[in-house]
Amino acid sequence: MLIPAVIWAQDEKRLSVVTGTTQGISFMHKEALSNTNKKTFNTSAGYAYSYFAGITVKSRSGKAFSDILLGYKSYSNGLKGVVDINSSTGFSNRRSVDRFNYITLEYRYSRYIKTIKDYNTFFSAGLQASYILNEKKRIRYNNGDETIRTSGKNISNNFVLFTSPTLILSYGVEFDTGVWRIGKKSRLSLDFTYDMFMTSPSNKYIGTMVNYKLLF
Repeated sequence: MLIPAVIWAQDEKRLSVVTGTTQGISFMHKEALSNTNKKTFNTSAGYAYSYFAGITVKSRSGKAFSDILLGYKSYSNGLKGVVDINSSTGFSNRRSVDRFNYITLEYRYSRYIKTIKDYNTFFSAGLQASYILNEKKRIRYNNGDETIRTSGKNISNNFVLFTSPTLILSYGVEFDTGVWRIGKKSRLSLDFTYDMFMTSPSNKYIGTMVNYKLLF
């Protein structure tokens, strides 16, 4: 279905190849395979990032555009109060980190809403499907660290690796050139992400992300 649309978009010069990255903060709001919002450990915010590439197609009217993106995503959260038998309190006073890594497929629809000093601003809404690659848990004890890596198939008990879909809402601005004048356009946006409440073998996150796209 996409092939005729892509060819037609090329003819109309409305198709661009896009690549980019997001960097931000993620908050775990529900634990993996949990039926409750109660958590095993106290948690804190973690560092989240992604890298992606795909295509963006501008509408015939020029008032909107759509992105189809394939990417790599990594979300994490802090763990506090991990049991440490060598500690005088019985718990580590260091912050451990739980990180999930994914392959993602995303569709995002954006609409231009206002021009500010020759720059087009836009609002976006999208959905992202994620496939779990692995979990990397770094347990930090008072006298050392331990890293536990678990592959996606073991997290899901060899049944399913897909997570709950991620809803994305975004507000941004489009520039007529890329950073260091690379590319024909670029887009900078602030993304708010939310993993919907569905059965999922991974932690579910709320995220605030800075998103940069470079168009060719």
